[in-house]
Amino acid sequence: MVVMAILVGMLFQAAAVSGMAQFGYPDNMLMGLVHTSTGVGAVAFVVCGGVLIRNRPALSFTDEVVGELKQVTWPTRDETLRASTTVVLTTIFTAVLLAAYDFFWKNLADMFLFTES
Repeated sequence: MVVMAILVGMLFQAAAVSGMAQFGYPDNMLMGLVHTSTGVGAVAFVVCGGVLIRNRPALSFTDEVVGELKQVTWPTRDETLRASTTVVLTTIFTAVLLAAYDFFWKNLADMFLFTES
């Protein structure tokens, strides 16, 4: 829930920066502490956090997510290393194969289409 409130605050802060730039309003400091857009984001964070904390479905959803994450069987270091190596090698192989096809078809097209006669 805190992450959601932070994201909403960041969204409102970015929207405030964009809106103020669009209308030519300067992003001045409020009381010499924070910029106006940051204040808008902070207010949005507090409001969103307050709404989420009082929302029973949001609280039960968060509890369910935490419970499910406790049941997850995470891969070992060796499994992660093997899977990552497979992904990287497959990506490199595919890139080399596509580069070879591209080279072949480019040269073939150049041979037939761009002849000087």
